[in-house]
Amino acid sequence: MKPADEFRSPRLTECGDPESAYFVTWEGYADCGNPRNWSAASKWRNVILVSLQALLPPMASVILTSASMTIAQDFGIAQGDAYTPTLPTALFVLGFGFGPLYLAPLSEIYGRRIIFLVCFALFTILNAACAVAPNIASLSVFRFLCGMAGSAGPSIGGGTMGDMFEPGKRGKAQSVYTFGPTGGSAVGGVIGGFILHGTGNWRWLPGVMAIAGGVVSFLSFFFLQETFAPFLLRQKAARRRLSTGDQRYHSEFDFKSAAGRLTYRHILSTITRAVRMLFTSSITAVMAVYLAVIYGILYLHLVTLPLLFSPEPVYGLPSYRWPSELTGLSYLGTGVGSILGSALGAIFLNRSYLAMTVRAARKGFDDINPDPRRLEYRMPFMQIGAALVPAGLLIFAFTAREDIPWIAPLIGATVFSTGMLMTYICVTTYLVDVFENFSASALAAITLTRSLLAFAFAFVGMRDFVTEM
Repeated sequence: MKPADEFRSPRLTECGDPESAYFVTWEGYADCGNPRNWSAASKWRNVILVSLQALLPPMASVILTSASMTIAQDFGIAQGDAYTPTLPTALFVLGFGFGPLYLAPLSEIYGRRIIFLVCFALFTILNAACAVAPNIASLSVFRFLCGMAGSAGPSIGGGTMGDMFEPGKRGKAQSVYTFGPTGGSAVGGVIGGFILHGTGNWRWLPGVMAIAGGVVSFLSFFFLQETFAPFLLRQKAARRRLSTGDQRYHSEFDFKSAAGRLTYRHILSTITRAVRMLFTSSITAVMAVYLAVIYGILYLHLVTLPLLFSPEPVYGLPSYRWPSELTGLSYLGTGVGSILGSALGAIFLNRSYLAMTVRAARKGFDDINPDPRRLEYRMPFMQIGAALVPAGLLIFAFTAREDIPWIAPLIGATVFSTGMLMTYICVTTYLVDVFENFSASALAAITLTRSLLAFAFAFVGMRDFVTEM
């Protein structure tokens, strides 16, 4: 499958156009303005900051699950109502899906940095608002907005990794970053249980997220750099025009208008790009549906874990009757699997990609497919992860019983989340390879689809448990 021509990204050249003295581009490998020429320290500083912005929102998405019953009691929700207590989690995930539709395309106009800074500052403020919410309605609204603001890191971060690393070198950075969007939810579940037990007040859960968000926002303001090459080249051309007074200087990515400025048509086209990709690019559509199913199952899994390990049976479900302070530890299986999947990706994703590229060159495949990126060589590693996902689910499904030791379903959760991480890493890296400068929009389409299904699974899934009571 090939991307539609509309979404093909111009390849960035490493030298100027010899036919035009006014064409502004990168000036070879010594040009420090090019993010791919930065030092390893500069690249990894940005990787860590973006990864933190991708980690905290998924943590926040599930951190209230361990306190759902406490929140219900605090706000006077009827004991038999299984829907309303799940709203803060479900609506956060819903906002998580809609945010990237606007944030990812806007990052392709105004650059990544400003979107990261503004959105994470809003994420911090909205978490503080959640901590003082007077009722379930306001809490749910704040959580929805918090999900929208927090979606910048998980949706734009993958493109940021592609901005800084060549295809053969981005696997390790992509693996580190990907732990946040997928493994952060498990970390949030574990931490949430301990915070709730230690403080006895559910309001500390969003409060702690607000504090952590404030720290990351502060560090990002001073140390996060702009990485989006088209935006940097447009700025470089503008500086050249300003310093020389010659308006003929231009870059490959200047806006196509008579004055070289942003037009309404360009803004509209950019903002709708993610949705158009979802319906016109077969690559994006297939990957979106596949990841959506896995992600939806993940959130159903995360919402039901506290029920399986609750102190007393809930909704007639089996329970291992763990003390309330230990219930959050039930997320450790998912967390360990996420770490394992991320580590395997960091170790083997680049190696397998480069090994297959070398093998293809030896066999003369370059004559058949001259594209040096070898996009399809991300897929073999993904196939292993895709096999682990159903295997882990089967283990969990057939061992989640009171008469079987609790370690068995946690092993199933570990296998499932390991496969999920491996799959997610490969898909995001593959889409970054395919769409390059438009990768943020492609990943936004993926995020929308998986968040919508996660919302449905997390909210509607509870109906099945209540029905079976």
